[in-house]
Amino acid sequence: MSASDGKPSVVGVFDRSAANYEQVGVEFFAPMGRALVERAAIAEGARVLDVGCGRGHVLFPAAEAAGPSGSVVGTDLAEGMVALTASAAAHLPWVTVAVGDAGAPDFPDGSFDTVLAGLVIFFLPAPEEALAAYHRLLRPGGLLALSTFGAQDPLFGTVVKTLSAFAPAGEGERPVDRFGDPASITALLAGWADVEITEHLVETRFPGRPVFWDWLWTHGLRALMEEIPESRLEEARAAVHAELPEAPFSLRTTLRVTTARKVSG
Repeated sequence: MSASDGKPSVVGVFDRSAANYEQVGVEFFAPMGRALVERAAIAEGARVLDVGCGRGHVLFPAAEAAGPSGSVVGTDLAEGMVALTASAAAHLPWVTVAVGDAGAPDFPDGSFDTVLAGLVIFFLPAPEEALAAYHRLLRPGGLLALSTFGAQDPLFGTVVKTLSAFAPAGEGERPVDRFGDPASITALLAGWADVEITEHLVETRFPGRPVFWDWLWTHGLRALMEEIPESRLEEARAAVHAELPEAPFSLRTTLRVTTARKVSG
């Protein structure tokens, strides 16, 4: 999301999450990143762009696949994410991490063999424009691979509902999820070739309730957490803990990976 759109809040949420993103002892995004890169089938020596790279759950598997003879560029608008990911990638000279807008990447036409967008497209205010930009950046025959959420674990929905009761705005009116089903995704990719959508079940195991509470602050749900008055946080924590099973327990999340090609010629 671009701060120039007047909606910098998403960027701020992820900036404040950067230090703890995927750092509380459970893997949530990492297996999703690996699934996306596996579906992209990145060749050694490939030129790859990873938009909305975050802490690198897609970037680092992509860098491994492309290898030293390739080049991998990761961009993100959250400067905290960029700084930490760039530091982690310092030993990989074929990887570059920079501040950049996933909705309007600024590179020459045909710069990349593969564009990756892991769990970012639904945050963008104009996804059609972003998809058109990715199309422009790909060489003829190049591949776009993006991921979105499918079915969430019912427990996750219960927790969100519980937390919303403590936020002054409640759940409020949510935007229509234009990536909520395969047909909608396919419609947005009109003009692309070889569109394929696969689903991957990801299980995230939590060793205990305190870790789950800490994890809630490390990703996009932080936006809801920050709406809860500080005076009610302990009450909210107790309410969430009451909804959780005995430890250890798991969340099962369906990840959708969509691949599509730029028409050759």
